[in-house]
Amino acid sequence: MNWIRRLPGALSFFVRGAFTSVIGNVSLAVLSVALAVSLWVYVTDRENPTEVQTFNGSIALKFVNVPSGLDVANASETTVTLRVEAPKNEISKLRPGDFDASVNMGGFASGQVTVSVDATSSNSQVNVLDVVPPRIDVTLESRREKEVPVRVTTIGEPQQGFAATGQSAEPGTASVSGPESLVALVDYVAAEVILTGERADVTEDRVELKPRDAHGGEISRVTVNPVTTSVHVGIDQRDFTRTFVVSPVITGAPAGGYNVTDVNLDPGIVSVTATLDVLQSIDAVRGISTEEISIADSRSDVVRPVNLILPAGARQLAAGAGATPVRVTISIRPAKGEQSFRVAPQIRNAGAGLAATPADAVTVTLAGDVPTLQTITPESIAVIVDVQGLPAGLHSVPMEITPPAGTTVVRSDPAELGIALVERQ
Repeated sequence: MNWIRRLPGALSFFVRGAFTSVIGNVSLAVLSVALAVSLWVYVTDRENPTEVQTFNGSIALKFVNVPSGLDVANASETTVTLRVEAPKNEISKLRPGDFDASVNMGGFASGQVTVSVDATSSNSQVNVLDVVPPRIDVTLESRREKEVPVRVTTIGEPQQGFAATGQSAEPGTASVSGPESLVALVDYVAAEVILTGERADVTEDRVELKPRDAHGGEISRVTVNPVTTSVHVGIDQRDFTRTFVVSPVITGAPAGGYNVTDVNLDPGIVSVTATLDVLQSIDAVRGISTEEISIADSRSDVVRPVNLILPAGARQLAAGAGATPVRVTISIRPAKGEQSFRVAPQIRNAGAGLAATPADAVTVTLAGDVPTLQTITPESIAVIVDVQGLPAGLHSVPMEITPPAGTTVVRSDPAELGIALVERQ
């Protein structure tokens, strides 16, 4: 029991006092010590009782004393589980590193053998009760050694526009040794290098070598010498970036009387990435064309998100993933123009007994939006001639011209109207 292992500590704690008080009576001293120890063990077991549990973790097996010239080729188990006994507060602190599980291969010849598993704990308060499984099957084979090439294998891709151009390892070969059946499977040793996002040469001095078969599968239970190698992977820039203006491709024409007044592009300049020959094939003046944007019969602004027409092998360099459409805003406004109308003037406020001879029509020229001018009739234009207070005779009188809404008077012909006022008969 665990209290027996704790007995020395208990004795050192109580003996001195017991022997001091009863030094003259040996029997009484022995009895006092026994009672004190019993009480201490009882209290300790109540506060920190001994428990038996299956350790929550697997313990890796070690193969020791393997005969010279042989190696472990296979084992029915490589880990074991343990049932342990220990004080409660010790069990809660146990880790796999507190245990050692081994198989003693001393004295065996090549072939398959069944051997027992031994397990111990580095913690003196922990007792290993059971090992599961208690025995395993192990295959021993003759040890073999051979030389294989070092192969650099890359993981991931360099930054877009860059590419790995060459790779080398020093040393370029390595020795692998172990069970003959496993060594026979080894085709090369791999030195793995991560290239993800790289844009310059990668050099690593201590890259671990991993034995692989012809299909790239990793081979275990084989020793590689040397363990690491130095690797260099060259990375060159394959794609370059240039900026180009965006040229919108506009088809069709606005409705009659409307004009395109402005074209706005967002963005108006884009960055394009491609190989040098592809970039050189793009017209530096015209830039990058967009998809077609039709404005046929439009009477208002046309706003379209459109894609760029990029040559094969080129891509738009955008902040987000993929190409960003260009937002094209085409401003369409009514056209400005002039139009002349023949308008009959209205004579007003002739004096009593006077009459105005009929006046010829006046030519009035108006300015405004063409669509508005196209809707105007002569009757909608007011030309007023006020002859109030004028005597009989010939007069040149200014005209008051009121144009329709949305238009202005540019001129009139004549500028003043000649009026003849005669007495009524």
